[in-house]
Amino acid sequence: MTKLRVLLIKTGRYLLPVLFLFVFLINISFGTVYVSPIKAIKLINSDSPESYMLWHLRLPRVLMATLTGSALALVGNIFQAIMKNPLVDPYLIGTSAGASFGALLGIYFIVNSIAHVSIPTMSFIFAVVASMLAIALARKGNIVPTVHLVLSGVLVSTMFSAGSMLLLNIANRSLVTGHVWLFGSFSGITFTDIVLPAISLTTLAVLSMMMSRQLDAMVLGEKEAKSLGVNVELLKWLFYLLGAFVTAAFVSKTGIIGFVGLIVPHMARTLAGPKHRNNIVATILLGGMLMSICDTLARTLLNPVEIPVGIITSLIGAPFMFVLLKLKNGNKNF
Repeated sequence: MTKLRVLLIKTGRYLLPVLFLFVFLINISFGTVYVSPIKAIKLINSDSPESYMLWHLRLPRVLMATLTGSALALVGNIFQAIMKNPLVDPYLIGTSAGASFGALLGIYFIVNSIAHVSIPTMSFIFAVVASMLAIALARKGNIVPTVHLVLSGVLVSTMFSAGSMLLLNIANRSLVTGHVWLFGSFSGITFTDIVLPAISLTTLAVLSMMMSRQLDAMVLGEKEAKSLGVNVELLKWLFYLLGAFVTAAFVSKTGIIGFVGLIVPHMARTLAGPKHRNNIVATILLGGMLMSICDTLARTLLNPVEIPVGIITSLIGAPFMFVLLKLKNGNKNF
């Protein structure tokens, strides 16, 4: 490890939390109406329309964007470690495809007056179903081979994606909102929407920190991890199921948002090093910052028109991932 890398890791531990708070405040300030951070603090106890807009409309949106970025990045980090694959993301096991199908099915029911259902609930149910189905298909006894899980994830994703396309074609123009949902949006988020996703993220973050040494061992390979006393199958089952649940909890509220869970873990390992005890914290902070910035750009660039946030993350993430892969070429720790 070079001296520059060591210096970067040491300074990053102290600078990232400060930068995280700064970015959070800046994102609250920007919108259709700009409110400086100092004025925002003064408006906390105010009854003005500006205060309501800031603390009851903009704050939950920025908070949800931050938590979503942290969650997708953390799940991506853990999945990459368990599968020893730097190109794994949270949607690998079919979660996004199931969530998409559930949301579109819910929209179809509502616009055709078949049944009045909750779109986020339908999305969550099918996201969990798709994830469990992928894990069940990959299972061999009490073992879930990584290769089998990847293949079953592709199979499940293809099946639910086909169902989504069928719904879009049958409904024609009545599912215009479905197209927007497929690219992700934080519009209309309330504090109530945040509760379950926040609890699921906190649970995953605490467990991953507690089991950071086991995750470090998994990066070496399953055989090496077993020789170090790690219960590999239990670890995989635990994080596959919990990762799928966390992803489903967020995707059901926000829609499909790509690249964050793929690129942020690489950024975190670059800044904080390969040890999970350090890079998990960096992943949470960087993921939250990146997503909240992308959402701010989505709602301000073409104001008053809002761009789906998934488009912004893709435009930033694709070239950034290319640069990261070039810089990390030959690095065995991803």
